[in-house]
Amino acid sequence: MNERERECWKKSRFLLNVSIDDWIVHINVPSYGKCTAVKVIKEYSFEKKNNKTNDFRHLIGVDSKSVIEFNRNDYNVLPIVSRKLKLRGRYWRIKCKDDFIQSLNNLIHEKEAPEKHETHGLHYLKKDIDVPLHAITKLIHKHHPGKNLEKFIANIFKQIPNVLDVKENGSGWGTDHGADLIVKYQSGLPIIGLEKEETLIIQVKSYSGRHEETKAVKQIKTGIEEFDADSGMLITTGDKTTELEESIENLSNEIEKPIALIAGIDVAKLAIKYLGQEILLDI
Repeated sequence: MNERERECWKKSRFLLNVSIDDWIVHINVPSYGKCTAVKVIKEYSFEKKNNKTNDFRHLIGVDSKSVIEFNRNDYNVLPIVSRKLKLRGRYWRIKCKDDFIQSLNNLIHEKEAPEKHETHGLHYLKKDIDVPLHAITKLIHKHHPGKNLEKFIANIFKQIPNVLDVKENGSGWGTDHGADLIVKYQSGLPIIGLEKEETLIIQVKSYSGRHEETKAVKQIKTGIEEFDADSGMLITTGDKTTELEESIENLSNEIEKPIALIAGIDVAKLAIKYLGQEILLDI
């Protein structure tokens, strides 16, 4: 090759590495900060015959329906992808394939809506941290079988501010009268005469997978009536379901008392918040 041919080869040989199902992204097109992406459906070819423009074009077949234009700093674009969509030369690879595809899906369906004052990175950190939290809940379930889970939850509530007493009640349905734990706590303003002692009864359920069974909700009703409680709570290591949430909401409306649900990853969050020093000893 002569010098001009070597220069052309140097600057365009990457086109031979573009494969079907790749995505091509043009940075700062159509304007600064914007990106235009399109999916490849046919590999590189060269138009050997002359055309009306007389330029013997390089060709890559793309799906015209896949074209998407977006702002690289859009909340729907994952932070790692946003960072890689900065102009760094005539050609480079983004590499974060799964994150890039997720970003495109987010953009198409407008999935992500950050909370007020929430940074881009914090928004996705909170989403991704659900995976290890789910694993922690599974470990809590594994290492606290049967009544041990009730003892574990009781220990958590003993660390919560304004909790006055936590009683582990009975040894099973029929003897605990619908309450695995009875929690006495102080509400109202911390001023003499405005403080009030209230009672919360808790049903603790050891589940793996989806928690669809609703018998525990009926037990909460029995517990509230038996102990004249002000509120109820169901804590399950299983994942919350529509059936469970609706059953709790219906009971709360029926008895006109608040009933809370802590399920799945929320069990891990509760444990880390109040038992963090015991669980994470080496940190």
